Amino acid sequence: MMDVDRQQKLLMTGTNAQYDLKFYSALDGVLDGPCHRYSLRVQYEDTDAGGIVYHAQYLAFSERARSAWLRCLGIGQSEMLTIGNPGFVVRRVEIDFLLPSGLGAVLEIESSLAKLGGATLKLHQKVINRDNGHILARLIVDIGFVTFVNGKQPKICRLPEVIKTKFSGLMTKAR
Repeated sequence: MMDVDRQQKLLMTGTNAQYDLKFYSALDGVLDGPCHRYSLRVQYEDTDAGGIVYHAQYLAFSERARSAWLRCLGIGQSEMLTIGNPGFVVRRVEIDFLLPSGLGAVLEIESSLAKLGGATLKLHQKVINRDNGHILARLIVDIGFVTFVNGKQPKICRLPEVIKTKFSGLMTKAR
């Protein structure tokens, strides 16, 4: 029989949920000095009929890691969209596919800040096989901070100081 606390946690949804912060924060990976590390297991849906990860999934894995990194830094993207509609958008991605991965593999996405501009970020990301340490893909991602005014096209705007402060000290050398 399920205890009452667990039943209540399973029923909670939306902004009024009282999450077990230790459990849910573990889902977002960990900050490791200037880097963020996010782990996942390759699922059946991520692969082709031969069990090899689709190339586009590396991009999806990296996007999940970037969103998790922002949450670890205390930057809530969903909350930002409800208060004036600012947000982060990917402007450019450069990706080098180095090695394939397969069904069931445990991967780690390592993200680091390479450059912080007035309205932009440049990130370096690596997709790593946790079992053997091989780098499977490297990404360079240019991100802009925008606001969506009256449902129109996004307009680039400066990063708020509170967000810039959260990124301070995270700069790494180009790899």
